[in-house]
Amino acid sequence: MAASASSGALAELTRAAEAHHRTSAFVEAERHYRQILALFPNHAETHSSLGAALMAQGRTREALSHYQHVIALKPDMAAAYEDLARAALAAGELKPAIGAARRALELNETAQTRALFAQCIRDARFTADDGRMRGLLLRALAEGWDRPRDLAAACISLIKLDGAVNGCIARTNAAWPARLAASDMLGPVMNALSRDQLLCGLLECGLITDVGLERLLTNARLAMLTGGGSDEHLLGFCSSLARQCFINQYVFSPTDGEIVEAQRLRTSLERALATGEQCSPFWPVIVGAYFPLHSLSRAEALLERAWPASVAAVLAQQIKEPAEERQFAATIPPLTPIDGDVSRAVRQQYEESPYPRWVKPGPPGEPIVFADRSPEQPLDVLIAGCGTGLSAIEFARQTPRARVLAVDLSVASLAHAKRMASSYGVTTIEFGQADITKLDTIGREFDYIDASGVLHHLADPWEGWRALLSLLRPGGAMQVGLYSQSARASVVAARALIADRGYRPTAEDIRRCREDVMAAADGSLLRSVVQWNDFFATNECRDLLFHVQEHRVTLAEIQAFVAANGLEFTGFMLDAPALQRFATRFPQLTARTDLDCWRVFEADAPDTFAGMYQFGVRKPSS
Repeated sequence: MAASASSGALAELTRAAEAHHRTSAFVEAERHYRQILALFPNHAETHSSLGAALMAQGRTREALSHYQHVIALKPDMAAAYEDLARAALAAGELKPAIGAARRALELNETAQTRALFAQCIRDARFTADDGRMRGLLLRALAEGWDRPRDLAAACISLIKLDGAVNGCIARTNAAWPARLAASDMLGPVMNALSRDQLLCGLLECGLITDVGLERLLTNARLAMLTGGGSDEHLLGFCSSLARQCFINQYVFSPTDGEIVEAQRLRTSLERALATGEQCSPFWPVIVGAYFPLHSLSRAEALLERAWPASVAAVLAQQIKEPAEERQFAATIPPLTPIDGDVSRAVRQQYEESPYPRWVKPGPPGEPIVFADRSPEQPLDVLIAGCGTGLSAIEFARQTPRARVLAVDLSVASLAHAKRMASSYGVTTIEFGQADITKLDTIGREFDYIDASGVLHHLADPWEGWRALLSLLRPGGAMQVGLYSQSARASVVAARALIADRGYRPTAEDIRRCREDVMAAADGSLLRSVVQWNDFFATNECRDLLFHVQEHRVTLAEIQAFVAANGLEFTGFMLDAPALQRFATRFPQLTARTDLDCWRVFEADAPDTFAGMYQFGVRKPSS
């Protein structure tokens, strides 16, 4: 009888707690969960639910102890490790977060646990390598557990643990801008580089976002040019390096003599293609590490020859795929005129320098659910300023029932986007060339608009925002991204340097500017520009430092616009640790959508919005 009464009390309290939890009454839910635990202190499911209620209130560290209790009670429960990983990540406890995520992955490998592990690993910097983490990161790159660029820093920290690699980085940095002799590179160092699968995997799909490793690879490229080689592993590494150079748009700085030697090899390769004579498989990959192969005379003849697989991958990247993009470019319709001076200048920049050149998207993730709509109900979506299509394709994969219109000023960018959509089997995106300030002429409305990273490149960002709002249906949602005035002080410093030295937005001058930045004193505002991933690719660096049109705004200006246009501010998109820091300062749930609170928070932590202000707004239903 006592057992039955206890069971009844547990059921009644659980029903009450869950009812409050479902309606986001987390304080009341917490009270009921604690009543349950007073009666049943080892009830694992209640510890887990209480942890979730505490997380929803921003009380992350309290939640941690309850998730740890669940694991103590049920050490093989994968979901408990997932909860612990998320809580530890939000609390800024990276090592426990990674450990819990890895254990969840071991117990139950799913798309969800893979993505969670990748999320935890983004900010990791390893000081030891047990081999297992290296294997997981290699899989994460190869299998697309996250965007490769988000995994780059963790990968690089493991790569630099190799004694031969790290020692050569030190020698490279000490000698820079002079280059090491090929004899110093060939041998143990090149052997270490060519046999590092993680390095080669990153070179083929991500960016090298580390100054020391970039300089080492710049020396390695020169050694390949002047020292040659015949080893199969060396050919594979050289091919991976050529693919990296194409991805980063040849950002590595060559010496004058190096360019002469690379041009000589290019001429020899073009002659061999013209005459049909055989050549070493090293020739196209070394040339491809200095010049895009599609720019060679008779480049298509390279595709007609038999090559090792690593070389064939370079040829596909640098000849076959650009040819496909040229074909796709011819199919993209113009939807609006592009006739303003600023719009034409911005279009020209992105025709010359599509942004960004990416290889793999992030995983699809859980389907996006919009308020007042069932997952089965189709949505009309506009991606305004889609660039090369990364976010548009990720959105379409995550929301397969959405009808997506993705527009941009640049046909070159759209062609890359359309090729990538085709390669990933995404058929729900319609691509078009358009000026977003003139989209009212196409006679369409949308339930959701993504305007991340486009408004601040318009002649008047507020006018552009109002133009997009006119396309948003009542009750519709919009995601907006705008550059922060306070968070881009280092970019402003670099722009002052560019103006002072008269640098132009050419590849050569961008490389010169980068060398100036990398030579700046550690801790200086100018040197801090290297924290941006965009610094490590030519097109991206042009977008970061040389953009023809850029506005930076303040939270006060955003707040005034939101109020003047009767919008509902729905919150910032930030990582879990940043949101936890805010919740610690402002624990009230309503603070998360209170821009006055965010203005106070930003004043103390101006780097919070280093990427940009990225947030949501909703248009009133009537």
